[in-house]
Amino acid sequence: MVSSNFARFAFLQLKPQHMYNLLRRTLWIALFGFFSTSLFAQGDQAPHGWQFMDKKTSGFNGISLDKAYDFLKSKKLKSKTVIVAVIDSGIDTTHEDLRSVEWHNPYEIAGNGVDDDQNGYIDDIYGWNFLGGKDGRNVEDDSSEGARIYHGLRSKYEGKDPSTMNLSKEEKEEYELWKRAEQTVVGDSKVSG
Repeated sequence: MVSSNFARFAFLQLKPQHMYNLLRRTLWIALFGFFSTSLFAQGDQAPHGWQFMDKKTSGFNGISLDKAYDFLKSKKLKSKTVIVAVIDSGIDTTHEDLRSVEWHNPYEIAGNGVDDDQNGYIDDIYGWNFLGGKDGRNVEDDSSEGARIYHGLRSKYEGKDPSTMNLSKEEKEEYELWKRAEQTVVGDSKVSG
């Protein structure tokens, strides 16, 4: 979502000649990428689990999982429980490979709508989504490029008439960008400047 909003705003700033040059360059890059991946690919189709394989033993650039596992076994180390925080777009807490090894907050009762462990987060069974709202759901629009532009320039342009302001060429372009961002973020519910 972030990149598509950014692309929309950036694309609207291009003049026809710049757009033509950009499209031509993009086409050449795409063609080069297609042919280079075709020439240097590791075969027609990667085998299942290629990401775990080893370049020397299988010819596929994976993480050498078996080699790492054999190394750890040879050291006869005692295993320890490790809690991993996922800093990404989230995980599927119902996934069959993750369900049995997911960390569960032992002080929280699922689905009761109460902050049982009194840490400020209601029903934080698997941790918390800090990009989300108070209810834990994702807040996607507030994280978009349009929202960043709108909120970043709001104090400069909101409620102001650009015809009464002495704006430079760059500031006029910036104002137009802000107006497009405002339309995307706020929509027709609010009209300013």
